Amino acid sequence: MKKYIFLFLTLVSMGFSFAQNPFITHKFTADPSARVFNGKLYVYSSHDEDDATYFDMLDWACFSTTNMVDWNDHGAIFSLKDIKWANKWAWAPDAVERNGKYYFYFPVERKKIGVAVANHPEGPFKDALGKPLINSLEEPFAGPEPIDPGILIDDDKQAYLYFGCRDARVVKLKENMIEREGSLHEIVILDKQGKRLLWKERAKSAANLQVNHGGDGVYGEGPWVFKRKDLYYYVYSNGWAKDATMVYATSQNPLGPFVYQGKVMEPVSSWTSHGSVVQYKGKWYVFYHTQDISNSGFKRSICVDELFFNEKGEIIPVKPTRTGVIKLK
Repeated sequence: MKKYIFLFLTLVSMGFSFAQNPFITHKFTADPSARVFNGKLYVYSSHDEDDATYFDMLDWACFSTTNMVDWNDHGAIFSLKDIKWANKWAWAPDAVERNGKYYFYFPVERKKIGVAVANHPEGPFKDALGKPLINSLEEPFAGPEPIDPGILIDDDKQAYLYFGCRDARVVKLKENMIEREGSLHEIVILDKQGKRLLWKERAKSAANLQVNHGGDGVYGEGPWVFKRKDLYYYVYSNGWAKDATMVYATSQNPLGPFVYQGKVMEPVSSWTSHGSVVQYKGKWYVFYHTQDISNSGFKRSICVDELFFNEKGEIIPVKPTRTGVIKLK
């Protein structure tokens, strides 16, 4: 123990700073969506209840930092109480800025995605439409479970909304960010030999492993798309098996098809795996959640680790840090 204390003090004296993982511990949070606004990094998340026995989340949380160590809790920035057309399951969100406004995308009731708007990154947010932007009850091609919205605003200013559970979908958005432009598109993921990768339900007698769900490259949920150089990275969870994790595919086109490349990180303790990737102050980070604190898959905690790419632009799989993260100031 003494040598670890000595190492910590030495690193502090050299100008390093220390941040604990999970970095939010006073409440349970999951599905972190990391965004940079006005030089500050914001993380939007779902909020697991302290007594949760299922994913019965009621509101959404937001945290911000300027140094990746000290985090400001902005409280509940939006809630089911603020929505007239939904009453349960405040699941994984995302938020973006455009034209001086902040747009917050949220899934509810496992069937719908809405959008709220605010003048500030931390809200207060207000339902922008008074109805869903995506509703699978009225549009079956959205998939039976259109959840997990993720936004990309490309270099040409075109905005894309990615979403879906098992069925990966994307739709263009108009410049006002609250209306769709054109029809829904299916996201196609291929292996490096050009064969399409599709999720499958495992046989009841088969072990709960990715190989029995179609392999590591199949799409499960949680899409997150970012562009690095001229390449689009499509990050997603490949399911809920014991060895499921966040993986990624790449394309030259934001609509795909995408080619599966490999893992973003090794599996974590939580059997759901949902996160985001962002560049902040010259470094890349991957945000994710675990159940290390609660030992319950319904009470999760958000974490962060630094992310690295090799010379070919491939992601070097992250080994999740469970005892702490040391970062440069």
